[in-house]
Amino acid sequence: MLTAMVQLHNVSYETPNRQLFHDVSFSINPGDRIGLVGLNGAGKTTLLSIVNGDIEQTSGSILSSGETISIVPQDMSAWLDRTAYDFLEEATGVKQVREQLEEQCRNLAIDSSEKSLLLYAEVLEKYNKFETPSFDTNIERALAQAGLAGINGDYKIGDLSGGQRARIVLAAIFAAKYDVILLDEPTNNLDQSGVAMLEEFIKSSPASFLIVSHDRRFLRNVTTQIIELTYGDKGIRQYSLGYDEYVEARRREKESIAHAYEQYEREKRRLRRVARDARIRANSASSNRHTTDRDRLTNHFRKERAASHLAGASIAIGSRLDRLEEPERPEEDIVITAKFSEHKRKRSSLLSARDLIVSHDGIHTIGPFSCHIRAGDKILLSGMNGSGKTSLMKAIVNRGKRQSGDVSFTDEAGVIYINQDQTLPLPDATAIENLQKLAPSIDLHDAINLLMRFNLRKDTIRTTLGRNLSGGERAKVLLSAMIANDGGLLILDEPTNNLDIPTIEAFERVIRNYRGGVILTSHDRDFIENIGVTEQIELRL
Repeated sequence: MLTAMVQLHNVSYETPNRQLFHDVSFSINPGDRIGLVGLNGAGKTTLLSIVNGDIEQTSGSILSSGETISIVPQDMSAWLDRTAYDFLEEATGVKQVREQLEEQCRNLAIDSSEKSLLLYAEVLEKYNKFETPSFDTNIERALAQAGLAGINGDYKIGDLSGGQRARIVLAAIFAAKYDVILLDEPTNNLDQSGVAMLEEFIKSSPASFLIVSHDRRFLRNVTTQIIELTYGDKGIRQYSLGYDEYVEARRREKESIAHAYEQYEREKRRLRRVARDARIRANSASSNRHTTDRDRLTNHFRKERAASHLAGASIAIGSRLDRLEEPERPEEDIVITAKFSEHKRKRSSLLSARDLIVSHDGIHTIGPFSCHIRAGDKILLSGMNGSGKTSLMKAIVNRGKRQSGDVSFTDEAGVIYINQDQTLPLPDATAIENLQKLAPSIDLHDAINLLMRFNLRKDTIRTTLGRNLSGGERAKVLLSAMIANDGGLLILDEPTNNLDIPTIEAFERVIRNYRGGVILTSHDRDFIENIGVTEQIELRL
């Protein structure tokens, strides 16, 4: 039997406003590749931070058998003024272990006790485990493996393109020597070749992995079991299955839950009907008093007794109704419908770009690029990380640097643009206020209903500020605005980033049936296959 590397026992976490998750228990064993899934806002990123020791759980315990554990950062917004080398040194743990060894060497110079020697030996073991003396060589190899051979490590992260940043993170994963590696949406913004490299690395690595991801094909290719984190007090659902087997198991579970709830509702309606009929008969029996002779007296006695019996039966049935235990409520599927104007159903012209040349990463240019987009077109911009997909999209919507060329939109276009950072216009306002800013025509009642259709909780949309929303929750606000507005041309940069799987699948159906035009880039291979792309344009520098 394998000895668990990490064990979680009844771990719960709550904020002042709500309970995030409750009584989470599972183990990470040698060789595990666990996919952690769940709805946006369920607390998956928080759970990773608890396992990593960055924040403390509200209750419960986490036991480790001494293995090294770390999250490889995916969000590089805090690193924009630091160099690529700084990031790699910290993300791999090498900087920390260097500093720890230097500190123990200083301590040993003034205190050579057995305790000091043991502490020194412990840090030295970790220093060697992380291959610290050969770190520079390892980083060169990892960068080359990630497709960034020859990149200057002194470049600031803020000066790198989004694609290059994604590859820097990939290099950090390749170079890490941790026993347990925690990954949070590792395929976000990675091109397909980068995702394939990451998949091969994970499958061949001796490390164990706990991975938050909503990339279905990635989960299908790398995970050996799935843990589904649920809201509130429901804990987790754990499946020692691959992703496709998990999907089938959950489908059968949902059918069983729906059937049990339907039987409960049917029995509840039956008991209410029987109790109501008994009350009516009891009232009828007790109120029928027309005769006055001895026979009437006898009949009255019989009717009173029957009325009493019927009233007692009604009370007993009501008691049974009160004791009827409500089973688990079935989850409601996300159903999203968009309003499309009549002209979106015609092959009307929306966008024309002619000989567009765009500045990219301060060094390269993209183009000349020309295209003509009509309603019904779904254009996929593809290419390696750093090829300029985001720069081109920004230039098309006039948020990037155009060196030359022309872009024109027709009156029918009604452009809706969602960037890959999923930026909200009002970070210090609630989800409702952000939606009403993005879609001014929507009233408060409709705004709340629309956000709740995306499985956002009412307390979240009313009270949580935009800057405190998870990435998936921000994405749902932006998608809600897209649905509420009457757009004819959608320009979507990695629109599935951070979204939970049920929302991605609902969004697929919307885009597949959308009659306007779409320009998008996406790393999600299943999403690309399912939306009906009509043309793929590959960018190369």
